[in-house]
Amino acid sequence: DEDEENEFGLPADKMKKIKSKFDRIYDSDDDAEKKDFYQQRKDELQKYVDDTRVEMDGLSAINYRWAGEYVKVVIPDMPYEFMQGFDPRLPVVLGGIPNEEGLSLITLRIKRHRWYPKILKTGDPVVISVGWRRFQTIPTYFMNDRIKNRMLKYSPEHMHCSAAVYGPYIQPGTGFCAYFMKRAHNFGVAATGSVLENSQAIDVVKKIKLTGFPEKILKHTAYVKRMFNSSLEVAKFEGAAIKTVSGIRGQIKKAFGNNGVFRATFEDRIKASDIVFLRAFHTIPIKKFYNPITSLLSLTYMRSIAEIRRSKNMAVPNKKDSHYKPIERVVKRFNPLRVPKALEAELPFKSKTKQVKTDNNVRAVVMDKRDKR
Repeated sequence: DEDEENEFGLPADKMKKIKSKFDRIYDSDDDAEKKDFYQQRKDELQKYVDDTRVEMDGLSAINYRWAGEYVKVVIPDMPYEFMQGFDPRLPVVLGGIPNEEGLSLITLRIKRHRWYPKILKTGDPVVISVGWRRFQTIPTYFMNDRIKNRMLKYSPEHMHCSAAVYGPYIQPGTGFCAYFMKRAHNFGVAATGSVLENSQAIDVVKKIKLTGFPEKILKHTAYVKRMFNSSLEVAKFEGAAIKTVSGIRGQIKKAFGNNGVFRATFEDRIKASDIVFLRAFHTIPIKKFYNPITSLLSLTYMRSIAEIRRSKNMAVPNKKDSHYKPIERVVKRFNPLRVPKALEAELPFKSKTKQVKTDNNVRAVVMDKRDKR
């Protein structure tokens, strides 16, 4: 009976399916070879390679070589210095990858190496070694605060940051190391990291503070000068929030004339001695410098500003305006609030000004301990 159960407790029809599947996998003819999944995949790949070789052998016009074969390359007009400094232990790379020949802006995730003694500075030329490539470029370090990319003058000491450089297309996720051409320390690797993305534009901004001075004051309106140089600059900042040193907030309305003077409104009347300032962000252009290092025999590289000053014995420029000075501000005394009588008459009693008359001729009475009780 097909419905009769066997020793495994399974129906006969189900047991028959399991047995046929077992025979199909493990039982074979004497001529056939027992193959697992790995061996089957290897045979399929080998068959694909054999078919490709047969097809390529039929195309005799194409001069090709298979991977792993040795070929002889003849390069005419080879410089004498190459043969003089040739080292067979160092590989020579011929050719390249077509889709990685273009240049673009590259975003890197970088961190200073823990054994490198100095922090990295924005604008110092650095050599990046990634894959078969080595090229010198000028990085711009920045940090993303989820709103904008804010430029960093120096790289963080013990954490990652981002860097924007100019160079060839690199596959995202590729690791790299960075070092300086002139090694001034015992440890050469300055930073390590990975490639995040390739793009044609990277917006990196830094904070700026523009200051101006009132030229003419009319109640809550004032004309501010010496903050901008033209009406075009004023047009870019129309509607921006401004503030005075005394804390009075305002807003830029419109340009007045062509010399950078603009009209602004404030929440209170400002004084002629007030300083008006504007907090804004300025976009930093990424320096497009790409110097591929193809040979160490005739090497031309860019030096940093510190190296140039050191070679020419030049001192660091000393700007007096850049020194920190003690801030001395005169305490501003504002006029007392005067409410018009017509307006005060309409106010409720609790908001009206209370004038309490005191008699200065009354002598002060000093009570003794008995009176205080």
